[in-house]
Amino acid sequence: MPWRFLAACVLVLLSGCQTARPIHPLQGQADTQQLTAEEQRVWYTARELDVQMEKADYLYEDAALQAYVRAVMQKLYPEYAGTINVRVVDSTSLNAFALPNGSIYINTGLLARLDNEAQMATVLAHEGVHFTHKHSLQQRRNMKSTTAFSTTFGMLTGIPMLGDLMGASSIYGFSRDLEREADAEGFQRLQAAGYDVSQAPVTFEFLLAEVEALDIDEPYFFSTHPGLQERIDNFRALVKQHGTAGGYRGEEAYQSHIGALRERLLADYLELGQYQSVLLILTEKDAFTRYPPTAWYYLGEAYRLRDEEGDADLAVKAYQTAVARVPAFAPPYRALGLHAMKTGQSAQAVSWFNRYLELAPEAPDRAYIEMYRSQMSP
Repeated sequence: MPWRFLAACVLVLLSGCQTARPIHPLQGQADTQQLTAEEQRVWYTARELDVQMEKADYLYEDAALQAYVRAVMQKLYPEYAGTINVRVVDSTSLNAFALPNGSIYINTGLLARLDNEAQMATVLAHEGVHFTHKHSLQQRRNMKSTTAFSTTFGMLTGIPMLGDLMGASSIYGFSRDLEREADAEGFQRLQAAGYDVSQAPVTFEFLLAEVEALDIDEPYFFSTHPGLQERIDNFRALVKQHGTAGGYRGEEAYQSHIGALRERLLADYLELGQYQSVLLILTEKDAFTRYPPTAWYYLGEAYRLRDEEGDADLAVKAYQTAVARVPAFAPPYRALGLHAMKTGQSAQAVSWFNRYLELAPEAPDRAYIEMYRSQMSP
């Protein structure tokens, strides 16, 4: 999709406008049929962006997962069934965002990092408020000019196509007051739907831990309006003031729908060279109660890529644990074979390679492994 088209679309969504009619939150489905001309223009542009998202092949094609996420949103916003439409985006970025026409996007990276349905509902409830309270319209009226957007957009164009939208909450990010409103109103939705509201601050605590561990500048899910620690404090205060004991967490249901994404996220991180994220995830307390035993292989790969003192031994132990836990999983045999070959253990390397090719006869690197094996054979 041409950048010029995307820029024009987002400018329509976010630039200043000439009218100053009062902006009232939607009260229900009927209100979406009574939009002003200004709102109709914004909705039209949002629909165009929806189309471009589909054409760009950014959506994660899993019908069961899509249905699950949409069911949770409908539980939170039952009066907007058919208008609020949640889509899962295939991106490792830990983000979610809303368009002004009720399209909500949440990334596979964020879904894989959450622990239960209540945490996902916290994200969805927040983004739903951006729609119901017309925050995009309020934001664009508050912008003094398009200069700030133009600068920001220019900084983001290094990410292919719509990648910048994956990395920003509700495309541009809202003001501090609007984000706080989304927190407070979203919290009420969360509570009314029967979720365990104590999970709301936990949703942000792991993001803060990642920001601090990786020394990055809070690029995550609506993190800068306000900062993550302030947001955690706000949710804790809401829980203390309005929370009630109990509530639904949905850990088993969440695992059944999200579990496969977790291993995929680890593989994607390693493919992108982001071994720090893998180490952070898999060295967390109880990490292997959430991640499958094959994750030991990815932990070994992360140690191998980091390559600090002692990491080679840690990598081998992780590979060996993977072999012990999942004997039919091929990749750790290859990794052990390469390590043995590198350290001069030819007989052991051949043995590992043999097992690897037995388990993965159609492996794309079969020719290379056979070459290595032949070089070490007597």
